[in-house]
Amino acid sequence: MRKLVLIGDIVDSKRIKNRATIQKKLEKLFAIINSDRRFLDSPFTITLGDEFQALYNSSDNVFSDIWKIIFALYPERVRFSIGLGKISTKINRLQAIGMDGPAFYHAREGMEELKGYSYLFNVRGYGITNLELIRQILFFVSHSIGKWKLTRIKIFNFLMEDTSIKVISQELKISDKAVYKNIDTAKMYIIMDIFKEIESYLNASIKKD
Repeated sequence: MRKLVLIGDIVDSKRIKNRATIQKKLEKLFAIINSDRRFLDSPFTITLGDEFQALYNSSDNVFSDIWKIIFALYPERVRFSIGLGKISTKINRLQAIGMDGPAFYHAREGMEELKGYSYLFNVRGYGITNLELIRQILFFVSHSIGKWKLTRIKIFNFLMEDTSIKVISQELKISDKAVYKNIDTAKMYIIMDIFKEIESYLNASIKKD
């Protein structure tokens, strides 16, 4: 069975003055994400000062996890590359390091591609149905999401966690109308559906020999 590698990288991290604070935020968030190991074969691990990766056995939670990271690190921008393929080494269940194989090659290639553009998301791998269409859709979504302010990011994060509109408005201290306006203007439900569809394509590819 194939696996899914997610690599994340903080954009222009060398200019950040409080890099230690950012790293602590990541460590705290990863402790939470890694506590649910249903979809993770190898947990989120900081591999370099500004880069991290994880190994998934399913794509069911990948975009939810991505969004948690985007939310936690705002206003810093983070780019993500998903690589799908086989793992040629023994899986490290404790840390996402010391492993290799096509899944990692694809993820790294995707990350290098992202560094040449302003996009936030990329996918690479063999046997993914409609791969180029998925990539172009993610590039388009990246362009849209990259312009969002904190309130909009918070609303989307709540939606990804199935939070009701009433609770969102109470948490953000804004009206229900303002929440709905943000959702409609940013086409959040459409973006959520896009993420779900992409996850279904990735899951179908993971199960291939």
